[in-house]
Amino acid sequence: KEEDKKKKHEEELKNEAQQMIFQTEKSLKDLGDKVDKKEKEEAEKLIKELKEALDKNDIDDIKKKKDSLTEKAMALATKVYENIQKEQAANQAEEGKDEEKKDDNVKDAEYEEK
Repeated sequence: KEEDKKKKHEEELKNEAQQMIFQTEKSLKDLGDKVDKKEKEEAEKLIKELKEALDKNDIDDIKKKKDSLTEKAMALATKVYENIQKEQAANQAEEGKDEEKKDDNVKDAEYEEK
C-alpha cells in the first residue's frame, strides 16, 4: 500500500511537471516580444532541463526542476503584468493630456420662455 502511494505521488509530480512545461511554453508564445530575450532564454533552459529530468525519471530532480520552472514562470507573469499596468497608466495619462488640449471655450446658451 505504501508503494502504491509513493507511485501515485510520483505520477502526480510528473503530470504537474508536464503541465508546467506546457503552460510556460504557451505563455512564452502568447507573450511574444513582451518578454525580454534573456528572460525567455532562461525559461526555455529550465523547460529543457525539466524535460530531461522527466526522461531520466529522476523524481528528486523532477521536483527541483519543476519548482525552478514554476518560480521562473511566476516571475515572468509578474513582470509582464507590471509592464502592462505601466503601459495602461501611460495611456491614461496621455488621454488626460489630450482632453486638456481640447477647446473648452463653451458658452451657456441663452434661453427664453414664451
